[in-house]
Amino acid sequence: MDGFLELAKRIANVVRGWDDVVVVGHYDADGITSTAILVSALEQMGKEVRFINLKQLYTDDIERIQDMGEHFIFADLGVGQLPTLRRSFGKPFVVLDHHQIPKGEDYPLLLHPHFFGLDGAHEISGAGVAYALARVLTGDISLAPVAVVGAVGDVQLVRGALTGYNRDVVLRDAIASGKVFAYRDLALYGRASRPLPYMFVYSSDPVLPGLTANEDAVFDLLRRAGIEYVREGVWISYVDLNEEEKRHLFTELALYLSRAGWSEEKIAKLIGEVYELTDEDLHSPLRDVREYATLLNACGRHGRPEVGVHVAMGDRDRWYSEALKLLHEHREALRRGIEWVEKYGIEDYGNFYFFHARSFIPASLVGIVAGMVYGSGIVPPDRPIVGMAYEEEGFVKVSARASSSLVRKGLDLAEAMRRAAAHVGGEAGGHRPAAGARIPRGAEEEFLRELDEVIGEQLT
Repeated sequence: MDGFLELAKRIANVVRGWDDVVVVGHYDADGITSTAILVSALEQMGKEVRFINLKQLYTDDIERIQDMGEHFIFADLGVGQLPTLRRSFGKPFVVLDHHQIPKGEDYPLLLHPHFFGLDGAHEISGAGVAYALARVLTGDISLAPVAVVGAVGDVQLVRGALTGYNRDVVLRDAIASGKVFAYRDLALYGRASRPLPYMFVYSSDPVLPGLTANEDAVFDLLRRAGIEYVREGVWISYVDLNEEEKRHLFTELALYLSRAGWSEEKIAKLIGEVYELTDEDLHSPLRDVREYATLLNACGRHGRPEVGVHVAMGDRDRWYSEALKLLHEHREALRRGIEWVEKYGIEDYGNFYFFHARSFIPASLVGIVAGMVYGSGIVPPDRPIVGMAYEEEGFVKVSARASSSLVRKGLDLAEAMRRAAAHVGGEAGGHRPAAGARIPRGAEEEFLRELDEVIGEQLT
């Protein structure tokens, strides 16, 4: 970790000499928080800053952004495009990334955990890398809570808690700033912003057998636990319960799931480390870090990542109102996406499960839908899942997800997607358990055949 910090300091010395800076970030929650952290830090230093967030850093995107400013910092993307970036930019640029590095790639102004024994899939997110540089530049630990949001949004919880650099530096600083409170509790989505019954009714990660999508069963569960879910005519949320009520509720939930066939180990995994932002309203979707990350994802996936950046930088008026509208659209779009997959089914492609949504699911959401389908039990986790959807300009977006047990057996989706995409003239990147690609429309079958062969090699 010392070497990681030393490199951050060397890169910071370069950035201090820049006045006109463009931050180029990814468009998901991790990329949006990375962008917000860097823009905030650079503005504190009096720099002139512009930013843009992209779905991916494809070759045509690099050509499009070159005239935006004098100096560039790439956040949560760029490591897979280093050769193209070096050919395209005459001046030095900075890359802050945590995604898997293609073999043989290196660059003096690349800050990447891989070179320092840190796992970019679980121990540090793009926001963590951005925070490492920002912290050296400004010494401001008040940006750490935003990096916590990025790490959780990048699904970097390990056994229900942050680990590695995420924990030792980012979470530590976030708690020290007084803006984050961490504790162990029932870690279902919607603890803060959803009415208590609907935290269970809408639970999809995990799906709760007999409770998810079953209002009557949930209301009955709450009555058996002695929990009033409407008080003085107002729905309460999980965060409104006192400790005794939480214990009664979890006991009843554990008994119910045990009768439904869940093991004690699986039930215990419902308890995890919860991160709350103490400056936010108790029932705001910004209070719970998981919900905050979902709101930022909604902004990016629905074509308005700049809204999320402004929210992450502290706006609670105009931009926050816009974000809430996008969050509503996001939830509706995901619901329709899951319904489409359930209706039309998943194909068994041999070494993975597969669906092609074409234009029925937006390309920006196909990866999230694939992940939700994978985590919901609609398909077993014995093989990866691959989803496709049409992108604009004649391309197809491909997203793949896999379980940690498959990764332990040798699966590397980033490498598999990269090889299959290169086979058909496409581009790819990601991590071992989650990766994405863009390929030409019409090349799907050839891509799938190559991907099936590569994954088969990895798992045997």
